[in-house]
Amino acid sequence: MNKRILFIGDSITEGKIGIGYVDIIQRNFPEFQCQNYGRGGDTLSGIFARLFKILKTETEYYDVIVIEAGHNDLFLPYVKSKWKVTSIRKVTPLNKIEDFYDNGLRMVGLYSKAKIIITTLSCLGEVLNSPINQKRRLVNDQIKKVGSKHGAYIADVSPFFDKILRKSISGYNLMEHPLNLVLDYFRSKRMNWVEKISRKRGLMLTIDGGHLNSKGAMIYAKEITRILNML
Repeated sequence: MNKRILFIGDSITEGKIGIGYVDIIQRNFPEFQCQNYGRGGDTLSGIFARLFKILKTETEYYDVIVIEAGHNDLFLPYVKSKWKVTSIRKVTPLNKIEDFYDNGLRMVGLYSKAKIIITTLSCLGEVLNSPINQKRRLVNDQIKKVGSKHGAYIADVSPFFDKILRKSISGYNLMEHPLNLVLDYFRSKRMNWVEKISRKRGLMLTIDGGHLNSKGAMIYAKEITRILNML
């Protein structure tokens, strides 16, 4: 029987801006049934709420669940502070992320016997010493700690991103060019445009500091594939 894999997360998983890692994995495992439930802009609480709804209402059994979450819980408060946005999606405070993941994984275990894979956060801008990337490291520490507690597999993409981004010299940041988010959605319809955007902006693994180019997507795909090969 073909294995069924549920991918859930934010725009990194959805893959409509930049390159989607789920598409790469599906090509590597054509015998698997990959269901992509990524949603752009979604936060930790929204992602887990959708996951619970899927597991409670769908009759299909999933062998593996891949969870990628947390980027927007750090990113959206920065957007709100910089652009004076009055309303954003509910975010989980930095000091509550471990508890939220802990409760979330416990609830997932009540509805599914699937193997769980959790990804760490890749990057929020390609400047590693920025305040938001410093917070990202704290979130990743919490993700790995709580994932190990629940016996989840950790697709730890973060150190691979960090190793490459230490050589990055680009200061391009999506928060400085928010209108490009809409334009990049349409540009992403063609892969060669995605790579041109990255090169033009001097970016190494993303097209805007967050959404992935082919090299960034490949890191996610390789780390998740490594775990799938073990299962």
